[in-house]
Amino acid sequence: MERQGEPGMFPMSAAWRPGPLALWLGAALALAASWHVPPLARIWDAADRAIFRLLNGTIPQSDAAAAIWAIGCEPRFAAFLALTLLAAFLVRLGHERGQGFRHDMALGLNVLVVSVALFALHIAAPDILRPSPAASLPGHHAISAVLPWSEAGLNPLSPFPAGHAVLTGSLTVLLWMGFGLRLGLAALAFTVLLALPRIATGTEWTTDIIAGGGVAALATLALATGTPVVYRLYRLAHLPVDGLLARWEGLTARLSVEGRENYHPAKQTLRGMCIGAADLVPGVSGGTMALILGVYKRLISAIAHFDRELLGNLRRLDFTAAARHVDLLFILPIGVGALLSLIIFSRVIPLSLLVASFPEMTFGFFFGLIAASIVGLIGHVETGGARGIAWIAFGTCLGLLAAILVPVDTPDAAWFVFLCGMAAIAAMLVPGISGSFVLLILGKYTDAIDALGRLDMSFLLPLAGGVVTGALIFSRAISWLLERFYRRTMLTVIGVLCGSLLAVWPFKDRQYEMIHGKAKLVSADPFVPVNIDGTVVTGVVAILAGVALYRFLDRLAQQPNES
Repeated sequence: MERQGEPGMFPMSAAWRPGPLALWLGAALALAASWHVPPLARIWDAADRAIFRLLNGTIPQSDAAAAIWAIGCEPRFAAFLALTLLAAFLVRLGHERGQGFRHDMALGLNVLVVSVALFALHIAAPDILRPSPAASLPGHHAISAVLPWSEAGLNPLSPFPAGHAVLTGSLTVLLWMGFGLRLGLAALAFTVLLALPRIATGTEWTTDIIAGGGVAALATLALATGTPVVYRLYRLAHLPVDGLLARWEGLTARLSVEGRENYHPAKQTLRGMCIGAADLVPGVSGGTMALILGVYKRLISAIAHFDRELLGNLRRLDFTAAARHVDLLFILPIGVGALLSLIIFSRVIPLSLLVASFPEMTFGFFFGLIAASIVGLIGHVETGGARGIAWIAFGTCLGLLAAILVPVDTPDAAWFVFLCGMAAIAAMLVPGISGSFVLLILGKYTDAIDALGRLDMSFLLPLAGGVVTGALIFSRAISWLLERFYRRTMLTVIGVLCGSLLAVWPFKDRQYEMIHGKAKLVSADPFVPVNIDGTVVTGVVAILAGVALYRFLDRLAQQPNES
């Protein structure tokens, strides 16, 4: 069997090899048969019960542990882990060029096809169901008794083997063999993080997961090391990959702006995901993230080129000139990445749910991010004595006015949502201040995340109209301000952040009322906690986590862009 050395070398078997094929198939059959041998079956049964009791026993001991297990059983968590694994693959792809990039793309497509085929075979096989741990073991701790919103463990039947383990077991082997130890360990972590919550809540037995993942992993080893099937699929995958790369090279030659390099789309998509994720979290600026990633000036320039010249090119139907004018090959993958972040944090991990369900933890995290960003920005901008302090004081007054005077419940009218979009994009374009933070101050943050998750066009269309209008109006103005009055602009931004800390203070007496069948926050009175309890500790830990994240991002900003 060939092992991966130079870029483009196929890392698995390219011919029939009876030895490895018999070895791994025999191991898979032996593992599958072990549940039917009475002495071994008793060992599996004892292990099932012991592991379940150990993990299930953490539920009454800690609400945090119960929440972790409940969230881990949610389909959204599995989707988040899958997207994280995809991001890890894109990171690897972003480091490759030429033959290495072509090889990894074909191999990645190959891994996807094989994994889906094995999972489809599992789906087609007859179902084997048995009573789940929650339904068959007395004295277990039901997750619904601690967290009524969770449905984990309520299914009385458990599938044998577990379908998710079949997929992740096969994926772990293919990623390890195809791309090396790091991606293999990432896939293994994916398997464990999916499995533990299901065992703890009594949804599945440990042996359900071992049967699915173990047998699938051994069968995949047999396929990859003993047959040329994977190699032939890999060669077949080169056809669409080569076609896509040829098209991209042709577009690059026609549409590239002179003097500007166009990285392959994987790297730019990752940059867009980082910028989009930053803009969705109050306290981390998308402009700051673009600055860290070394694309800020080019991004502002591309947005500013949505102007009359672009309209003239479109009127003349000169689409090539129009695409070059707005640097389309740069801004399109950035936009795709930002859109992926919007989908992830509105549908997969709804931030609005975190804000409503865990306000102290979520706002504590936001507070830590913003407080750390104030300290970081002061370190990068000279205050310049009394005049500089005066600009900070001016910004602080603006921030306090926004935090105090803007009502908790703001209008839902389209005109106000439009203005919110304009204000948010103006903030996004300035390094140091977050567009989502502006939406939070204006009382439209959770509404915006909810609307994205539900694709509520009655909210999204006026918001998007405000964003587009604001980008066209403010991109040039902000670029002009930063070029001529950088220090004063940034000092005012620092002041606004200082004054607005009041709006994200985590410890507030929040009052909700049901309005049109929906719980609406009608008042939030800040207080300083006197007694230390779990809520206070969680809030403080979240603040420290926010500070740590900003410090990490700030250190990245000090490194060369190529890093």
